Amino acid sequence: MASIVSSTGASGLPIDSLVTAQMQAEQQPITDIKTKISSYNTKLSAYSTLKSGLSTFQTAVDKLATAAKFNAQSVTASDATSISATANGTAVLGNYSVSVTQLATSQKLASPAYSSATDIVGTGKLTISFGTYTAANGGTPASFTANADKSDITIDITSSNNTLAGIRDAINAKNASVSASIVNDGTGNRLVITSKDTGEVNSLKISVADDDGNNTDTGGLSALAYDPLASSNNMTQMTAAKNALLTVDGMSISKASNTVSDVIQGVTLTLKTVTSASNTLSVGTDTDTIQSSVQSFVDAYNALNTSMRNLTKFVSAGSTSNGALLGDSTARNIMVKLKSMLSASSPTATTYKTLSDIGVSMGSDGSLSLDSTKLQKAITNNVGDVAKLFSPSATSTDPQVTFLGSKDDTASGTYAVNITQLGGNGVNAIGTINGVTANTTGSVLTGVIGNGSYGLQLSVTGTATGSRGTVTFSKGLAGELSSLLDGWLDTDGALTTKTDGISSSIKDLNKKADDISAKLPAIEARYRAQYAKLDALLSSLQSTSSNLTSQLAAISANS
Repeated sequence: MASIVSSTGASGLPIDSLVTAQMQAEQQPITDIKTKISSYNTKLSAYSTLKSGLSTFQTAVDKLATAAKFNAQSVTASDATSISATANGTAVLGNYSVSVTQLATSQKLASPAYSSATDIVGTGKLTISFGTYTAANGGTPASFTANADKSDITIDITSSNNTLAGIRDAINAKNASVSASIVNDGTGNRLVITSKDTGEVNSLKISVADDDGNNTDTGGLSALAYDPLASSNNMTQMTAAKNALLTVDGMSISKASNTVSDVIQGVTLTLKTVTSASNTLSVGTDTDTIQSSVQSFVDAYNALNTSMRNLTKFVSAGSTSNGALLGDSTARNIMVKLKSMLSASSPTATTYKTLSDIGVSMGSDGSLSLDSTKLQKAITNNVGDVAKLFSPSATSTDPQVTFLGSKDDTASGTYAVNITQLGGNGVNAIGTINGVTANTTGSVLTGVIGNGSYGLQLSVTGTATGSRGTVTFSKGLAGELSSLLDGWLDTDGALTTKTDGISSSIKDLNKKADDISAKLPAIEARYRAQYAKLDALLSSLQSTSSNLTSQLAAISANS
């Protein structure tokens, strides 16, 4: 309470000090509310930190959530200067012998020489076509077969663009499958027209409708005509369109591009130079990528674990160093469930069923550590089993019931399969998964919505109807973790519910503080009015007292 200072009333009553002291008491509820709001804001910040850590962890989890993540493959070449290659995860592991005798090239045509790029060529219309030129062979005449995948390019040449530079710009403005440039070769300026795509199928033919009425002479726009079947042309072929010629394991192959993705399954070859000797390509499992994903998973979890430990730590009773979420049931539940999940065993894997089996172990403080040597061995020995530990997989008691896929909502579990009609040859199967009639396409059964088997896809072959055993499906550790994290992070998840509740409480408290603040001026005015009346009464009493004192003094003096 503030100390009482000099009076401001006629009686000497310290009205200002008294009112100030009482208003401080009236404002105490607002101070208490602000303290509570500060506490709530601290919790909101803590929850935000927790959500960020969970989100970062989920990003690392999702890198392991599908079996395809474990199909990472690497390709090494004995001579990487001549051939490079990548694999998409579907390639058959092994070695391939590749040699290149010719690279694919684009056709280049050059015009006659002009003294300047501003020289007028002529007006009319250019039509550029694409196709395959086949030279005459014995009794078979030469031919030009149009490329059905490409449309002709038509360019109108008028007085506004009839110079060498203008024609170049008009061709390039089409932004089509050819480009044009001007090259000075020492004898003059030549318009060079180049097919953007390599291969024989992209050879060029340039037809001209010359405004001078002659489409074949050397004057006007016809100077740019080129017909591969003609005995002579005004345009000169600088580079012929050629296919890449290569052999793979002794088989001769011709391709229009130097990027070849349909020869070795799952492998894309990039041809750089002609090879002097056979180049050996080795396709193997990319263990580095898989190890990196697992290490990222471990690192992200450890960062989350450290954050949660700090948010929930206990130092001493009442200490300001205690975690903002100390004793919070939601945070505690998250920690317990995560640790439980990380120690779970896969029901579909055979050799590597737990994280510890592949070298990931948990310490006494809840942090994870990775034995990279043990993980490397597991990936080398059975990468498929490592994939089952993390990603969706299934096993079947019937070898003719095959797992094809699942959805994020498919629940882990064991499901009975029953067939009343086999599918195939245009007939859809009829059957149930988990006792519920499945959707079918041919011989494929798919679990329906509203059931735990929703999205579970199974191929059922063979000849037997009736019970076809059971299928045990596992979402995998990454799949289960991702679903769990979704539940916490979703807009209607536990953390959002918590933070929304706190935000609502802060809003209510702010309103309550505003309501109290709005009443304070009236309360202060009331106090001042009351003290003013008291001051007037005291002043009157003081005056009466003074008069009485004077009268008594006079009486005493006369007696």
